[in-house]
Amino acid sequence: MTERALPAASVIRRARRSDAGALSDFAVRLFRDTYSGDTAASDLESYIDEHFSAEHQAAEIDDPSAAVFVATADDLIIGYAHVVMRPADGRSALLNRIYVDAGWRGRGLAGGLLDAVVGEAGQRGAAHLELTVFERNSRALAFYKRVGFAAIGSTTFMVGEDPQTDVVMRLDLIGRLNGGPA
Repeated sequence: MTERALPAASVIRRARRSDAGALSDFAVRLFRDTYSGDTAASDLESYIDEHFSAEHQAAEIDDPSAAVFVATADDLIIGYAHVVMRPADGRSALLNRIYVDAGWRGRGLAGGLLDAVVGEAGQRGAAHLELTVFERNSRALAFYKRVGFAAIGSTTFMVGEDPQTDVVMRLDLIGRLNGGPA
C-alpha cells in the first residue's frame, strides 16, 4: 500500500471475521442510500438480502481468493473495499465494491481503499483491475476516471428483478505499480 494522507483518526486495515456484523449494517445502509432512488424497494431489498447479510460478509472476509479492507474511525466502519482475484486467468482482479460513508467522501478515503486493493492485487500477480459501476453513479464514475480507470464496455447488473446497466472499467496495474498514473 502506498503512503497516502488519510483523514485524521481514520485507519485502513484488513477486515476480520468479527467485523462481519458491522460491515453488513454499513453496506446495507450505503447501498440503500445510493440506489433507492433508482431501484424499486422490493428489488433493492432482494439484493440486500442476498448480498449483505452478516453471514455473506463473513464468507467474503474468509474467502482466500479475495480481500476485504475496512476504513475505520473511532472503531466505526466508514468505508470498505472488496477485491476478488479471478481464477480463470490469474492475471486479473475484480474490485467488487468500494463504499465510503457520505460524511467521509472527498477526504482521500476512497483513494486509500483503492491503494489497499491495488497493493493486494499486485502482490497476487494481477496485471489489471476491473470493476463495474452503475451508469447513473456519476460521482463514482468521475472518481474511477480520475484515478486511471478506462471504460471498456458495459454489462447488465441485476438488482433483484431489475436489470440495470453498469459501465465496465479497467485499470492497468503494471503501469500503476511501476509509477504510472495514480
